[in-house]
Amino acid sequence: MLRELVFDIDMTDYDPVRTCCTGADICTKCWGFIAAAVRVLDRALREEFGYKRLLWVYSGRRGIHLWISDKEAMGLADGERKAIVGWLGVIMGGANARKVNVHVGGKLPPSLQNAMNHLRTIFGSLILETQDCFASEQGTEDLLKLIPETKLAETLKASWSAHPNRSSTDKWQDLAGYRSTYKTLNQTMENIILHYTYPRLDAEVSKHRNHLLKAPFCVHPKTGKVCIPVDVDRVEKFDPGAVPTVKQLLEELDRAGNVVAADGEVVPGM
Repeated sequence: MLRELVFDIDMTDYDPVRTCCTGADICTKCWGFIAAAVRVLDRALREEFGYKRLLWVYSGRRGIHLWISDKEAMGLADGERKAIVGWLGVIMGGANARKVNVHVGGKLPPSLQNAMNHLRTIFGSLILETQDCFASEQGTEDLLKLIPETKLAETLKASWSAHPNRSSTDKWQDLAGYRSTYKTLNQTMENIILHYTYPRLDAEVSKHRNHLLKAPFCVHPKTGKVCIPVDVDRVEKFDPGAVPTVKQLLEELDRAGNVVAADGEVVPGM
């Protein structure tokens, strides 16, 4: 049985790290997490697995789906699909979602290093500026939990408690300032970047050929929005709020079907 290899990235799985929205809500600010996931997965699946026929589709509500239709991908058995997910996964989403600390010991494997090359470039703008993840008291606590160097975590906690107005960028720079003191800090900071920005995959969607997923161009039953394809080269500029609903499309078709006569009278089109 041939079946497309599919992936599902749901914005709700980013609730532990995003600050602008929660639940089914999504905006251009938190879309940055989806854009980062698309960049990482698209490169990995093309370069590491050799797939070429990738179609990214907005889910119509709070995430994005990927359909891979290469013959080799469509012929994969469930066990083989599970292996691919295991290779790509760092933090699982969906029913397997759990709040865990990412800890990759030693030098990053090539697949994660390639992902890091991109995630490092967007961490500042997405996490430190747009989301400002470490500004709140809870955000600060979450960051401190990701620092295994206990003495350093205690030092930073005392400093930030005394200066509560430090921004996320300030706190990240404070952390980086201890690199010469703690040899493992570079690794710790890489793990933090992965924790906040690496794609969260709903593994169950990808592992089983019989898992249901909304087809491209269908209409989402709750939002009425059309599940439209997303251009990878412009994924950062995609605005989920601007996606048309089926009602809007029908109204446009009605307008296009009318002909305006010379005297200004609207005549129904043939």
